[in-house]
Amino acid sequence: MKKITSLSLGLSFLIMSYTGIMLFLTPHGRVAYWSDWHLWGLTKTQYAELHTTSMLTFLFFGAWHIYYNWKPIISYLKDANRKISFTKREFVIALLINLFFVAGTLYPVHPMKAFLQMGDKIKESWAKQYGEPPYGHAEETKLRVLCQKLNIDLDQAKEILQKNNIVFKEDESLLTIAENNHMSPSDIFKLIRTEKPHGEDENIPSGLGRKTLQELSDMKKIDLNRSIELLKAKGIDEVTPDSKIKNIADELGVMPVEVYKLLADQSR
Repeated sequence: MKKITSLSLGLSFLIMSYTGIMLFLTPHGRVAYWSDWHLWGLTKTQYAELHTTSMLTFLFFGAWHIYYNWKPIISYLKDANRKISFTKREFVIALLINLFFVAGTLYPVHPMKAFLQMGDKIKESWAKQYGEPPYGHAEETKLRVLCQKLNIDLDQAKEILQKNNIVFKEDESLLTIAENNHMSPSDIFKLIRTEKPHGEDENIPSGLGRKTLQELSDMKKIDLNRSIELLKAKGIDEVTPDSKIKNIADELGVMPVEVYKLLADQSR
C-alpha cells in the first residue's frame, strides 16, 4: 500500500500540475466558451474538471502519505530535548515561504504580481485572436432573445442560417445550435450579424466587464471624476475608482458596453 500511495501521489501531482499550467494559459471563460476553444483536444471546462478530480486524488493519497510518514514528520518538529516545537528553524522557514506566497498573492507584490499579470496578458492575447462575445454568456442565450437584445432581424437571421444549412430552432441557445452543427457560437454569430460595427467596437476595450473605472481612466477612455459623479447621480452610492464595470452594469440592469458608452460620452 505504501508503494501505491507514493506512486499515486506522484502521478496525481503531475496531472494536477499539468492541468494547472493549462488553466493558467487558457483564455478567459467568456472567450473560451464563445469560440469553442480547445488545446490538445481538451476544452477549458475539461481542464478544470481534471484539475479538480486530480486534486481530490492528491489530497486522498497525501493524507495516506502523511499517515505512513507520521513519525519522520513529527521528528522534524522536535527540538534537542525531543519535544515538539513550532519555533524550529526548518519549520519557521517553511512557514515563512508559504506565507510569503499567500500574502504576496492576496496583496499583490512581485514576483507574484508580475506572474499573475503575465497570465492576464496571455489570456487577453486569446481574446484578440478569437474575439469577444457581445456580452457575458452570450452563447447561452436563445437565438430569438439574442437577436432581440442586439437588434438583429430574427427572420433575416433564420434565413441566413437556413441558407448555410444550419439546423436550429429559434428557442435553442447559440451554444446548442453550434454543438448540433459542429461549429462554435462565434461562428453562428458571425453568420447572423449582417451589419458590421461602424468603428465603435474597435474602441471598446477587451475584457470590459473586468475593467475598473481607474483602469479605463488610465487608458484615457473615460474621465474618472466625471464618471463617478454620473454614477452617483444614477443612484450608485458606493462607486469608487476600483469599482468594476460588470458590477456597475448589474446594479443598473444593463450590459457593460452600455455603461462604457455612457461614461465615454460623458467624458468627451
